[in-house]
Amino acid sequence: MSAPDNASPDDLASAVKAMDDLVEEAIQIYELDKEKTNITDELYNSLKVITNYLGFSIDVDPQILNLPQDIRIILMPSLDLLIIKPNFKSEQKRLDQLNLDEISNILKFIIPNIINMARSDRILKSQKVSFMREATKRLKRLPGSNVEDMIVTDTALQVDGI
Repeated sequence: MSAPDNASPDDLASAVKAMDDLVEEAIQIYELDKEKTNITDELYNSLKVITNYLGFSIDVDPQILNLPQDIRIILMPSLDLLIIKPNFKSEQKRLDQLNLDEISNILKFIIPNIINMARSDRILKSQKVSFMREATKRLKRLPGSNVEDMIVTDTALQVDGI
């Protein structure tokens, strides 16, 4: 394709302006891709600290990744996705290796589940700590409950047959 010989200076200026616009759009896309990579890394690393600490593994609905229902997906605390196929072969992918749509869909699915699991874990631990606190409080009510005092002053303990 060649430009017609009668191209006006306005047409040429318009073409140059269009090229400038194209370059500007390409630069903005490049910058967004860099930002996407940086923000994905930050998100991945921050979330990984939390999930590793909590230690929860979560089943992920395979439809989130447009996979058939007979595939099982488990998000591990390390944020690795364990994909188990119907023939029991598996593959592993890091969460940050997925595209933005897949990451967003998985996060929308897992975050409420992690919150519920963490809440249940907190309640259970709170109950156990309360029990231990109450047990300790009741045991401290014993006269001479200081262990060192009991060992020294308890004459009922015999050391025969050692």
